[in-house]
Amino acid sequence: MTESPPPQPGREPAFNVPGPVLLVVGTILGLYAVQSWIGPDWPYRFGLIPAHLWQGGALGLLTSMGVHGEWMHAGSNAVGALAFGAPLARRLGGDLRGYALFIGFFLVSGVLSALGYALLNPESQVPLIGASGAVFGLIGAATRLMNPWGVLEPLLSRRVLSMTAAWVAVNLLVGFLGFDPSTGIRGIAWEAHLIGLAVGLLGVGLWFLLWRVPPPALPRSGPWTGTPGGEH
Repeated sequence: MTESPPPQPGREPAFNVPGPVLLVVGTILGLYAVQSWIGPDWPYRFGLIPAHLWQGGALGLLTSMGVHGEWMHAGSNAVGALAFGAPLARRLGGDLRGYALFIGFFLVSGVLSALGYALLNPESQVPLIGASGAVFGLIGAATRLMNPWGVLEPLLSRRVLSMTAAWVAVNLLVGFLGFDPSTGIRGIAWEAHLIGLAVGLLGVGLWFLLWRVPPPALPRSGPWTGTPGGEH
């Protein structure tokens, strides 16, 4: 007598991107289209200048997410949100509340990553721009949700640790390659990326608890038998 294989979730259509993810992607690209048309000075008007953070520049923690340096910059962040936003968006749901929780998590990740960057570089006069920190918040959340049922995996699981190590290594490499020793200027704010990643990894469970996000529906047999009591 053989056991039947555990039920597998139904196959998703190839382009079944959740609405909240499309909203974020469209906003990133749309804002840069407007910026490229009428706002060449937007990086200095709306970017976050760390040295000005406590001198009336705190709004830049939020507005800097809507400003990008070029189409490649905006496009890479849009692709990142498109690639890694779905696990969180599906877990939060496609109703109005799910939209609000997804956008809220995205913005909180971006604000905290920008704040962390400013605290690490308090004298910098170079504007911090882009939604990369917020996108890395989505990547951190996806790292713990990338399984067929959207269960929040333990932070210290082998898969989560290995993926986190890979993201850290990639960011350190990118930060090194983006540094210009002749000017001392770094073209990529890798610290903001890593802070966003940490916010996503550590904060997604707290976000679920804070907003009482229900656990996913699980199959009655297979590797995720029972309720996901281990979510934290």
